[in-house]
Order: sequence, then structure tokens, then C-alpha cells
Amino acid sequence: MNAQPSPRHLYAAGHFARTLVWSFVDLALGFYLHARLGLSAAHTGQLLAISLAYSSVLDLLLAAVFTRLRNQQRLALRLQLVGGLGTAASACLLFSPSTATEPAFLPLLAASLLFRTCYAVYDVAQNALTSLLPRDENEAMRYVSARAVVVPISKLCIAAALFGVVGAPESAGSGSALLICMIIGILIAAAALPLTCVATPAQPATTSRPVAGALPLTALLPVLLAAAAETALVGLAGRLFPFADQGAALTFAMVAGMVVAPWLNLRLRPPLCSETGLIALMSVLAIAAVCVYQAKPSLPVAIACAAVHGAAVASVGLVLWRRTALIARRHAARSGREDDLSCFALLTGTMKLSIAASSLLLGEVLPGIQAGDLDTSVALVSLVAVGSLLSLAALAWPMPAARTEGQRP
Repeated sequence: MNAQPSPRHLYAAGHFARTLVWSFVDLALGFYLHARLGLSAAHTGQLLAISLAYSSVLDLLLAAVFTRLRNQQRLALRLQLVGGLGTAASACLLFSPSTATEPAFLPLLAASLLFRTCYAVYDVAQNALTSLLPRDENEAMRYVSARAVVVPISKLCIAAALFGVVGAPESAGSGSALLICMIIGILIAAAALPLTCVATPAQPATTSRPVAGALPLTALLPVLLAAAAETALVGLAGRLFPFADQGAALTFAMVAGMVVAPWLNLRLRPPLCSETGLIALMSVLAIAAVCVYQAKPSLPVAIACAAVHGAAVASVGLVLWRRTALIARRHAARSGREDDLSCFALLTGTMKLSIAASSLLLGEVLPGIQAGDLDTSVALVSLVAVGSLLSLAALAWPMPAARTEGQRP
């Protein structure tokens, strides 16, 4: 009896570990730099913005290079190990407690850039394996389903772990962050090492490099605009939750709302008759949740607002990923080239650039929000409303119809 895990199970374990490290850095780094290390709000926003902008450009470059290489499966298996181990080590470096009274900006920035570099290699390789490991379309659907199961579970694990960082005293919170990074590093290594040993089929001698060509930028443009507005403006409210008095509870509620978003999409889309109706509803809910939360409600109401906000943002995010996949599929049917990796790299690159812009906004509004300034609260609600309306307008734009005439056989 062969007790060795299947490539699909190893792939799922890899995505579980990858989501753990990304979610922890995404949710905890800003709080850790500002509240634990004492970096100013402005410098915290600048550090996050620079490192995320760098990461977005790196994603696009790596995807462009990777799609032109031969024997991509073997290369991806090796890169996910190298990138994963580098990501684990650099995350531990990034969250190492500091005894300095004044945190040094440049060393922290260097550690953040190192993490983003390693993670970009890890992420591109893991995403490529989604299409490289399956042997046929049916198996590919099983890989996608496995990813859909493990990603929410890993996000909930990190949201629960944040109680040990956000909700803990300063000295304990600093040590807990490093301990969490070390545990994640062990899980990354445990998943990446066996996956590297997966057998890869021999490449035919006649295999040629993919022919370069134009991406479906016209069709992708509305999706990218919606992603920018949703991530930079609507998502800004969620980035403030860890800094609140009950930041761990609010962050956990937000992530829990994100986890139930796929179920909400399935339940709400038929009654609303269209995807645009679903987006409109989620836009209204996102704005309403931020309005109620800024009115300083009781803790149960604030937790409910965080959950609603998370569900609304994640629901629109699902639409963005689904639209991108559909555009890539239609482009492949029309051109005969599979540019899925490049299309998704454009989407993730846009999101990271938008998170960078949102981080700069975070540095500007955080002092006012913490001080209870009414003008800052009104500005925050206005930014969320503008982002929701821009996202709705972009996604309501009709997609180009799939062309079936004149295609090559």
C-alpha cells in the first residue's frame, strides 16, 4: 500500500502554508511596526507602500519570465521550495523583536523587501502549479476545489493567532509574532520538501517556447480599475481594525466574513438575477458597515460591522477573480495561447499597487481615527463610498462577447 501523499494533497498543503504567511504579514505587519516597534504611522505607511509597490512589479516580471521558460513544471517545483524557505526565513527576520528605543526605517525596509522578493518567487511558482500539476481538466477542477477549501481555513487560523499578537501585552505580543512565524516556516518546509520530489514528465524534444503576443488588456481594464478602487479605498477600513481597542476580535470577524463570502455569492446571486445586482448590494453593505462602525457602536455591533465589511469586500473580490479567469479562457480560445499566469499577475500586481496606495492613506488617517476626529471619520466613509461606486461602475461595464468566428481550428 502506497502511503505517500498525492501531488494534489501536497499542493493543497503548500497553498495552506503560503496563505498562512501572506495573511499573517498582510494583517499583522502594519500593527507590529507601529504598535510594537514604535514606528510612526506615516513611516509605517511608507514602508508598506514601498515594499508592496516593489512586490507588484516583481510579480509581473517573474510571470513574464516564467511563461517563456521550458520545463515549467520541474522549475516551479524547485522554485516553490527555494522561495518558500526564503519566505519563512525573511518573515522571521521581519518580526524579530527589537531592543532599540528608536526603530530604524532602512533595516526594516530592507527586511520587508527581502520578504517580498522571496514571497514573489514562492507565490508565482505555487500559482503556476495550479495548471501544471493536473493531468486533465477534471483533475484541474479538483485542484481548484482543494485550494478553495484550504485558503479560508488558513485565513481563519491566522485570524485566531492574531489574538496572541494584537490582543497581547507589548512584550508578549512581540515574542508571539516571531513564534508564529517560526511555526509557519516549519509548515512551509514540511509542505515544500515533499512537493519538490513529485515526478515530472519528460518534455518532448520539439517543445518550443510560447510565442509572445498581446494580452487582452481591453477586456481586463475594467477589472483592473475595479480591483484598484476596491483594494485601495474600500479595503482601507479593514486595515484599521487591528489598531482598534478590540482589534483582534474585529480582525477575526472580518476574516470570518471573508470566509463565508463564497457561500453568500451562491445564495444571493440567483435572487438578485445578475452579478451586477450582487456587486451593488455588496457595495451598499460595505458603505453601511463603515458608517455604523464609525458611530462608535457597542462591541457586538462593531464585530457585526467588521464581519459584514469582510463579506462585502471578499464577494467583490470573487467577482474580480472570476472575471479574470473568464477573460483568460476566452483569450486562449481566440488566440490559441494560454496567458492565464500573465493575466492573474496583472490582477495581483494591481492589487498590490493598490494596497501600497492604501498603506499611504492608512498612515494619514490612522492618527485621526485613533483620536476620534469627526472629519477623519467622514473622510474615511467618503473614501469607502467613492471606491465602492467606482468598483460598481467598472464591473457593470459589459464584458466583450466571446468571438467564435474566424478562430483558428
